Amino acid sequence: MTRKQKKSRILAPHQSGRSPIDLDDKIVYPKKTPPLLLNGHWLNDGEATLSNNGRTASVYLCGNRIPSWISGGPLLQDVYDFHHVHFHWGKDNCFGCEHTINGTWFSMEAHAVHWNRKYFTFEAALQQKDGLCVLGYLFLATSTWPHPLLEKITDNLKHIVDPGKDVKIPPNCLSWMRSAIFCEGYYFYHGSLTQDPERTSTDCVLWVVFPTILRISTSQVEEFRKLKNIHGESIMANCTSVQPLRGRKIFWAIN
Repeated sequence: MTRKQKKSRILAPHQSGRSPIDLDDKIVYPKKTPPLLLNGHWLNDGEATLSNNGRTASVYLCGNRIPSWISGGPLLQDVYDFHHVHFHWGKDNCFGCEHTINGTWFSMEAHAVHWNRKYFTFEAALQQKDGLCVLGYLFLATSTWPHPLLEKITDNLKHIVDPGKDVKIPPNCLSWMRSAIFCEGYYFYHGSLTQDPERTSTDCVLWVVFPTILRISTSQVEEFRKLKNIHGESIMANCTSVQPLRGRKIFWAIN
């Protein structure tokens, strides 16, 4: 049965459950939504910082630039401000993402974390059912040529090999996020952050996962594996395994 053949159902109150999950098209419900709006993420203004916290590489935007935010889609009238982007990877290129699609794994996953500005602070939003929205991007290492837009990040990972290090990188380093604009639709569901659960409400995240797979090179993923944790060991893998759905519904956004 295709997505178009399935009957749209009303979004029921969500149930608690951990993330990530497998996005199985056989149990996905189409849902009519307004357009999802992304603003300011890829501008060449202000500053961007790439850092190693001992668990992952993260990108923060700062300086003199307009705020980056998302709205619309399943977020409706709420506006979610950008907090950071971080990455997950595995020991090999066949297993490194967190979400899977129809049981298929990919090499790496990026999470663009946003928080609901009506709660005034990121920490306060962590405790709310509608506190966060995380955009998920999937990467597959199949190309001998690096992804040119991701190079602004991967070329600078050598400067933050040790935990606690950070480096300034080009302010438009998140230009690869624009691929979301060209998706015909996307998955969304309620869940949790995939790591650091003690800081958050059980299901404080509305996940939006884009199905467009970004092709990158093997060498680009290898640069992430060279980062070190607080024990001086290479971070060969930092991805969480797929979790049970536990009665939650997965939706496919239709504009």
